[in-house]
Amino acid sequence: MAVWLSAVVLGTMLTVGALRISTTTREQAQRGDLATDNNHFSVVYQGFIPGYSTNYPDYYLCINDLKNNPLQMSIRLFIQNQEAAGYYFRVEQHSAPPAGWTIYPYNVGLVAIDGTLDFVYSGMYRALPSSIPEGELTETVNLDMKAYVDAGYTTLYSADNFTVTYHMIDRMSPSWTVIEYNNFDDGTNQGWTPGSTTTQYYRSFRYSLYSGTGYLTKTFNVMGYSKAYLICPIRQTGTITPSILIDGTKYFQSDAYVYSGIWYSYTVPLPVYPNPTPLVRIEGLGGAYLDDVYVIGQ
Repeated sequence: MAVWLSAVVLGTMLTVGALRISTTTREQAQRGDLATDNNHFSVVYQGFIPGYSTNYPDYYLCINDLKNNPLQMSIRLFIQNQEAAGYYFRVEQHSAPPAGWTIYPYNVGLVAIDGTLDFVYSGMYRALPSSIPEGELTETVNLDMKAYVDAGYTTLYSADNFTVTYHMIDRMSPSWTVIEYNNFDDGTNQGWTPGSTTTQYYRSFRYSLYSGTGYLTKTFNVMGYSKAYLICPIRQTGTITPSILIDGTKYFQSDAYVYSGIWYSYTVPLPVYPNPTPLVRIEGLGGAYLDDVYVIGQ
């Protein structure tokens, strides 16, 4: 599940998913969407990291309380060049994006024979919607990954296009039911374990939940809903990237750099079937604060 990490209020960073570009000749017979004689590679979704669930390869972003407009939408890409020569790669728009999007080309540079390159493409911008009356807006962006023979990017060797799907969620829309809201302002953990409440940092006056043990857990009841989301702001005191497990399966782990002292909001779909009472476990919380947690459903 390519879930968005989005900075809230004081934050500036959005992040990433993961795609693998394998330049293998066996894909040539399956190609045909670009006018070139050398269709030697394909773009394949591989998930974030080993052990990460790839069941939901989309991006999820709660639009509320974000600082930046437009939003800088970034995706993580991995190039593995197994051709007989090095090539110069470029990411660019394949077809016109939906309204509100601006996509800029990016020259990745040379990837040598048998070389690999892991990088984040941050050339996409989306105007921040002021509201989404229906609650969720799904948009798809179609991108090209191209390989060129020369550093001037004039002689095309091979190309493939791929789509990236974004789900923008307005938790304030009346189409959502707030299943649960945890602001810890009664001074209790409100069902989360094993943390403790604190007044040192918070998003809503005056308490947040502090984790010094590295993890927090809670079970939510989403019975009767066709879809549900966990919206979870976290402030780290270090640069450890958090991960979110649902019923023991890792559904999200940020592969972007997390800055200390900034609130980031993580939006994760909660499965409603077959287990309508999923157990959420947030890991990588080495000195972290949790506040204004929402579970919403339709």
